[in-house]
Amino acid sequence: MSITTNQQGFIFPYVLFIIALTLIVITASVQLYQSEIHITQNQTEQLKIETLFQMAHTQFKEDITKQSESSGTISYELPYGDVLVEYGQLNEREYPTNFIMETDTGATHNINNRISIDYE
Repeated sequence: MSITTNQQGFIFPYVLFIIALTLIVITASVQLYQSEIHITQNQTEQLKIETLFQMAHTQFKEDITKQSESSGTISYELPYGDVLVEYGQLNEREYPTNFIMETDTGATHNINNRISIDYE
């Protein structure tokens, strides 16, 4: 006679059900936790990219007033990664730019932007 077909006890099927339910809950929780870790890493990378853009944008606005070329590239090495700014000059105040950012973990992102410079 098999243990699972013992008709005299009623506790064993309940124990099997509770163990199976517990394993399902634990497995789902682990999967959810791994997804949350991945989402957090992506959000951290996005924050680094936004920080790189802000820092390079500000630095570019300061540096472009000192540049004599109407187009070219400027490279910045910042704490969270590297930024390459490709720029051209539309008129004396406007520059179309392409910010190519790479974080210290290897994530890359491009932003096309038009910058207006206020000479004071």
